[in-house]
Amino acid sequence: TDMHFLRVLLLTNCVVARGGYVQLASGHTRLHAVCAGAPAGHLLALHAERALHCRAAVLRMTGAEEAATDKEEGEESEGEAAAEAAVEAVEEEDLLSSPAFLKQKVLVLEKELAELEEKTATVAAQIDEAREEWGSKRVRLETDFENFKARHVNMTREAQVDAKVKLLTDLLPILDNFDRARAAIKPEGAAQEALNTEYNEMLADLMGSFESQGLEKIATVGEEFDYNIHMAIQQVPSDEYDEGTVTAELQSGYTLAGKLVRAAYVTVAAG
Repeated sequence: TDMHFLRVLLLTNCVVARGGYVQLASGHTRLHAVCAGAPAGHLLALHAERALHCRAAVLRMTGAEEAATDKEEGEESEGEAAAEAAVEAVEEEDLLSSPAFLKQKVLVLEKELAELEEKTATVAAQIDEAREEWGSKRVRLETDFENFKARHVNMTREAQVDAKVKLLTDLLPILDNFDRARAAIKPEGAAQEALNTEYNEMLADLMGSFESQGLEKIATVGEEFDYNIHMAIQQVPSDEYDEGTVTAELQSGYTLAGKLVRAAYVTVAAG
């Protein structure tokens, strides 16, 4: 009875395997449960294991057949897709090369070219209008700018001259003291004459430094009196000079770059 039941169970497992049902785990459990109570337990277990191997082989064969079928179907689908793509590419190439398409493309390009030429003409007209409108303004602005640069240069130069005038004005008293000392010296003998010579050389060096900065001494004696650069301290009768002529210099005067640093103090011949 047990052997008969085992054969029926094995046959059932094979049929189930061929039908595609996955009942391996439950069949295996039931089979071992039957074999456990059978008199020939070892024999039943051996047959059960063989039945299970048979069923697994059937399942593998079925899966391989299905995989092969799927692969063939996939290859056929890919081939059909490639063929369709090739046909579409040929049709598209034929369409792009057709006279009707090329003619339409030429019309579109001509339209775009006409629009571009129209825009170019509009921009050129705007440029001409702006040039005409701003031409005179540009000339006026350039003139104003050149005048501004000239004023800036003049202001800078005047500022430099003013700074030098201020400095030299502060130093002129020192130069006046040298002049007074030189006029008061009455050398007697060779030693004093040598000392006076050295003193005059030192005064000449000092005056040279002032002149290097643009300082110029105002001419006085024998010159016609000029109220712009001369300061008349006294009028004296003179047989040597005409009326209005400077007869003597009491204090030297100086100019710097045409600007008066200090007027010269003088006496003027009276009429």
